[in-house]
Amino acid sequence: MRKLLPQIDLNKTMFTFKNMFFALSFVLASANISAQIAVTVSSVADLAEAAANSDQIVTMEEGVYKMEDYLTPTVISNSIPDANGRHSMILFSGNNNTFDLTGVTIEVNTELLNDYGSRCIEFYVTGNNINIKGLTISDIGDAAPSSPGMQSVTVAGENNTIEDVTINTRGSYPYGYGDLLGKGDGNLVTLRKHSGLLVEGLNINILRCSIYSETFGHLFFIQGGRNVLFQDCYAEALTRTTDEMLAETSGPAFDNDFAAVYGNYNGDKVITPGYTKSLSEGGYRTYGSGGVDGHTTGDITFINCVAKNTRIGFATEVGGTILLENCEATGCEAGYNVQNVTIKNSRGDAVNGPLLYLSGDDSEVELELMPSLPTTTLHALATIAGSNNKVTFTKWGDNTRTEEHKIILGAIRPSGANPFSPLGADTTVGITLDNTTDMPVEILPTTTGSTINTTGSVINNSTGNTINAEGGIEDQNFDDGVFTYNILGTTPNECQVTGFVSGQEIANAEIPETATNNSVSYNVVAVGENAFNGNTTITSVTLPNTVTIIESTAFGDCSNLGTINLANIETYGNNSFSNCSSLALAPLDLTNAVSMGNYTFINCASITSVVVPGTLTLGVGTLRGTGITSFTIPSEWTVIPDQMIRDCKSVTSINIPSTVTTMGVAAFRGCTGITEMQVNWTTSDDIADATVNNLFNGLTLSDINLFVPTGTETLYEAAAVWTNFNIAQGTLSVDKVEKDLGFSIYPNPVNDIIFIKNSQIREFDITVFDLNGRVLLYKSVSTTETNIDVSSLATGLYLIKVKSGVSEFTQRILKQ
Repeated sequence: MRKLLPQIDLNKTMFTFKNMFFALSFVLASANISAQIAVTVSSVADLAEAAANSDQIVTMEEGVYKMEDYLTPTVISNSIPDANGRHSMILFSGNNNTFDLTGVTIEVNTELLNDYGSRCIEFYVTGNNINIKGLTISDIGDAAPSSPGMQSVTVAGENNTIEDVTINTRGSYPYGYGDLLGKGDGNLVTLRKHSGLLVEGLNINILRCSIYSETFGHLFFIQGGRNVLFQDCYAEALTRTTDEMLAETSGPAFDNDFAAVYGNYNGDKVITPGYTKSLSEGGYRTYGSGGVDGHTTGDITFINCVAKNTRIGFATEVGGTILLENCEATGCEAGYNVQNVTIKNSRGDAVNGPLLYLSGDDSEVELELMPSLPTTTLHALATIAGSNNKVTFTKWGDNTRTEEHKIILGAIRPSGANPFSPLGADTTVGITLDNTTDMPVEILPTTTGSTINTTGSVINNSTGNTINAEGGIEDQNFDDGVFTYNILGTTPNECQVTGFVSGQEIANAEIPETATNNSVSYNVVAVGENAFNGNTTITSVTLPNTVTIIESTAFGDCSNLGTINLANIETYGNNSFSNCSSLALAPLDLTNAVSMGNYTFINCASITSVVVPGTLTLGVGTLRGTGITSFTIPSEWTVIPDQMIRDCKSVTSINIPSTVTTMGVAAFRGCTGITEMQVNWTTSDDIADATVNNLFNGLTLSDINLFVPTGTETLYEAAAVWTNFNIAQGTLSVDKVEKDLGFSIYPNPVNDIIFIKNSQIREFDITVFDLNGRVLLYKSVSTTETNIDVSSLATGLYLIKVKSGVSEFTQRILKQ
């Protein structure tokens, strides 16, 4: 029933014309509310019809409904897109409506996302004074929309409220890689995104709403929304490690050779192992403008909102006045990526990425650091740049994080806030940082005029800053006239060498065992991050026995460094010796190493041999591009590391133990010197999968002899990739006798003539066998050089035995 309009006695008050105008506006608004009629609907078709009408209180009968029961071809063909070319499944175009959808679930078959042939929105609110509450929207299936992007819900119009709505999104392409294949321009594949809830309207309230995303797209986001409140909302996505992505044997990443739109710390645009990515986009994201009228976004408030496992928890870089209060971000690639913002009484972890990326001006940020620790690589706890920003970090629940990660002043987020891309740096002025988390603070040279109050250590203070630290830590950086140091702790007294004093670079650097600061002696236990990076003066380094750690890029790009003693080193950071082309170690002895970073010795072409214990796991590309001539895979290993000996072109043979179950990505890529490979699996189930991406890229497998256990040839001939080798029964030739006797046999493979050279005159016998042991050719020689004509032999694998006295050796040759 329609209600009577409220009665207002206008004679009680004297009105000016302006008073009368506002009184009339109030009466009309009251009339709109009071005139609402009650409507009950029991189908999606009924709901769609009611959504186009006005002045209603609509109640839908509880139950599970299917959008496909309503969305017939006729309904679709009658759909009229908005000014931006977007169709809608259900269009809430009426005004002054309340929709009570408590207990209602509407399932949307994702196949429907393609039926419009263009962008579509499942539920599109364009009317004014609309309240929708209690609805659950669930996408069913994994079909991706045909258009570049769509939303489950879009809220335009004015004075609209969405409350207690739950959205479960499915159906997008690609899904499973986050933004590594693209998110805007320059994509590696065609994107078909599917986002959750978009706000475009004025005076919009989103209350107690939840989005559970299994699609690539934003969860909550604002484009052109003004005066928008999000309160008690929840946004959750899924994550996946890059190692899991790299293990794929099909799909869009595999098809693109695991390329990525972002570069890593080596400058390679590839999916890089050791990191965790969200599979969706922002939990709460603001854009500068949007909507059919292109309104400028402004005045956004988030209260009691949570983001979990999203790419960015709260990405609020544009959009007028922005307030976050009592919010939380966990498991995100970046918790808060913000500028020009106020954050009060909020919190988050730094597990899959930093807690905070702050830039811009005049922000006030209060964040509690939750103690959860990363299981994959994390490069920073937070970065702070811009000007006149005030940041306060405290412990959550007085819990101290048990691993140290740096808060970096003067740094800015990497491209796309991608976790494996390098951080940048920018001018940073007038920052006030209050840090009581005990986490270290690094101050880049781009930072000036800032005040740092901290309970943690301070690293690399630049000029013009004020540091107030507990326990005199402000004096932790010191020098001895030649080297600079940084105090690591006082129980016991330990420090790391961090480089040369400016102007004191020397070629033969002897790092002392102890260093003294203000009469206090500290053991030198590490070479710090970037300590000597890029120094071309150093030619040799002598480390004391106390040094067991070499941090990331400590000696990177020291192109003239020739010698260094590493026998006592236990921990190597990423790229700690990258591009040290003159570093001549024979062997590189890793016997005492317990932890290896990624690309530790990449492009160290003068390293010719290496000792790797079975207890050590190499990082990605640890030995990539070195000059090693052989590599022994420890029998203790079950997994071949990614890029294990990639581009090691001097390695000629490899023996893979039967203990190995998993081959690493690009493990032998570019090892063009390999001519023989021994494998030892004896059952088809045990044979390791060789379809791993780029495992043998750059090698001509048909030119490589693959020696397999007796009776297993057919197993390898039936195994993908392995079948492409020149498969033979037997074992790798043992060349010790050959070398000791001074013999060389070449070429191999051979077309016609085999040459045998001997370093001294002696008698020796040469016998050529087939693989069944039949003697095909024999020759007795007493000179330093001879040859054998094998042109009459059929194409295939043969054995050539050289015997001198009681010594002999056998080598396999391939007749082409």
